Amino acid sequence: MIACGVRFDSETVLQLRRGIMKRGQVLSTLLSEVLAGKTPAAVAQLPGTPGMRPEEKLRMALDQVEARRKLIDADDDKFGRCDICGEDLGLPALGELPWADRCAAHAAQ
Repeated sequence: MIACGVRFDSETVLQLRRGIMKRGQVLSTLLSEVLAGKTPAAVAQLPGTPGMRPEEKLRMALDQVEARRKLIDADDDKFGRCDICGEDLGLPALGELPWADRCAAHAAQ
């Protein structure tokens, strides 16, 4: 197995990890707002199945972020690859969404 540290230099890994952590903070803040009875507009943009409660969407998104953080922290080669087909997502895409776990072909799954 080739570690993600071989695919990405240490500065890139650090930047990607920062992006993942920032996303986690944003989602945690949104979850706090939802649990306090507010309905932030950003929650509607999160993926989920019809009828999912906002807090369920947020917890699902937080789980995704945590899974990506664990992979990057473990220097696992699965970081930055599609969970379905294993395709490398590419640095430009990861720069935009470092918590991504699907390629474009599998994004809806």
